[in-house]
Amino acid sequence: MHFFLSFFSIFASSALFSLGIPNEFLNSGSPFAGFAGLILLYYTFLNCGSHKRAALLYGFFAAFVNFMSSFWLAFFEDFAIFTLGASTLAYFFMAMPFGFLLYHGLQKNKNLRPFFFASVWLLWEISKSTGFLAYPWGTAPMICFNLKPLIQFIDITGVWGLSFIVPLIAACLGEILQSYALSANSAGFLKNLDEIKRPLIFTSFLVLIINIYGIKILFTEMQPKTFLNTVIVQQNTDPWDNSRFEENLKTSQNLSRKAILPADKKPDLIVWSESSLIAPYKDNEDFYGFIPYRDPFIRFLAETGSPILVGSPYVDGEKQYNSAYLLSSQGEIIDVYSKIQLVPFAEYIPFIDNPLVARFFDKLVGFSSGWNPGTEYKVFSIKNSEGKPIRFTVPICFEDAFPEVCRNLHNSGSDLLINITNDSWSKTKSAEYQHFVVAHFRAIELRTTLVRSTNSGYSVVVDPKGKILADLPLFEAESLYTKVPIYEHTKTFYASYKDWFPIGIFLILIFNMILEFNQRHLKKEG
Repeated sequence: MHFFLSFFSIFASSALFSLGIPNEFLNSGSPFAGFAGLILLYYTFLNCGSHKRAALLYGFFAAFVNFMSSFWLAFFEDFAIFTLGASTLAYFFMAMPFGFLLYHGLQKNKNLRPFFFASVWLLWEISKSTGFLAYPWGTAPMICFNLKPLIQFIDITGVWGLSFIVPLIAACLGEILQSYALSANSAGFLKNLDEIKRPLIFTSFLVLIINIYGIKILFTEMQPKTFLNTVIVQQNTDPWDNSRFEENLKTSQNLSRKAILPADKKPDLIVWSESSLIAPYKDNEDFYGFIPYRDPFIRFLAETGSPILVGSPYVDGEKQYNSAYLLSSQGEIIDVYSKIQLVPFAEYIPFIDNPLVARFFDKLVGFSSGWNPGTEYKVFSIKNSEGKPIRFTVPICFEDAFPEVCRNLHNSGSDLLINITNDSWSKTKSAEYQHFVVAHFRAIELRTTLVRSTNSGYSVVVDPKGKILADLPLFEAESLYTKVPIYEHTKTFYASYKDWFPIGIFLILIFNMILEFNQRHLKKEG
């Protein structure tokens, strides 16, 4: 395949894959477009001609997908050079070794190369989705939101199972496309298909089993042990305009009242979004005793008679944390959780302890400090209207996109995940829906209810099967009173055995490469 044709194919495949991810045109994405993009990518790799070209093409694919699907990162005020520009460039170089490895694997036996493609793709998604620079967006699972039966098995494998099965399906379809392209007639096509029947049959059987399992889960009724009467507030305010802090606080209080007044009884919990209280609540209780003017926050709490979960900074000496406070109706601090997984180059600067790095960022963006990462997985506890204890954890902002963070929170004894976040700076529907789609996998992985209370969307309640129970419209100041179902705390296979699946795939891949090396060595000696 000519280089320019290869480049065009990669651009087309990345555009199709990006359409598969939730976007401005298709709010929940398109599995058809996503799979089409991966099939074209696989076909292009089969015919690109060299390891070097494959490395470049995969670099371009990763960069294009990041730029097209996460274009809204450019709206992160003065940080666009890092959030969009640097990330796109970084993915280009990060993906190149995986492109080299993919092409190497596609030179293998026809019956093995779809599995090699899926394995390397899985490793690529893990590399970009874990660690202190992680960004788990633009991944294969994101094209599967509407495929409810297919995604249910992630309570066994974690979301990594989708990162394997999706490219495996695409690779098998890509093999069919390759067989057709190399056939002069229908007899030749059938002969070529016969040569790859083993991976096609195996993958078809695997997909059938996965969907049967998913259908069984979806049709099995789950009985909640109790409910948590919850008010979710979406204030839809400008996160960058601190001058309107008092007005924004009034908005949140009035929206809370709007949801509470029509209800028959007071809520068990009120939930506001990340950074709703800009001034650190700890050591500023007196300040919140007279702000907002004529309707102070502390008096508002007493009026509701309910505890509130709210985002506010936490200061401990010289360290500052992005935190979630659980406050009593008297304004007392019940507990605090500080965000562990911070946004690189926005909430903190990696390696900032190095004087050279600090000076560089001081000159480039005018600052060299930020939040400190939290160190403890916290479980909050309150009682609902029935007097039953409810234990919940609070992943902050994009922490709900990270399987490990939410798994560790859940395994601490949580009955419920409540995410508070502020994505309003993105100004786009696609950013809000993408964050939701990535987050909703946590509910399925852990078989627990997920509540998201956001500044501007997508505020939603999701059941343990990924079904939306209640939600609020994007970019509107709204609130709702809802009964959140609470289920018995259980540990799914994934929660118990963690990342067993990608570790197993990695070991199989390494074993296969060692075996291949030994076979080559024996041939040379012979």
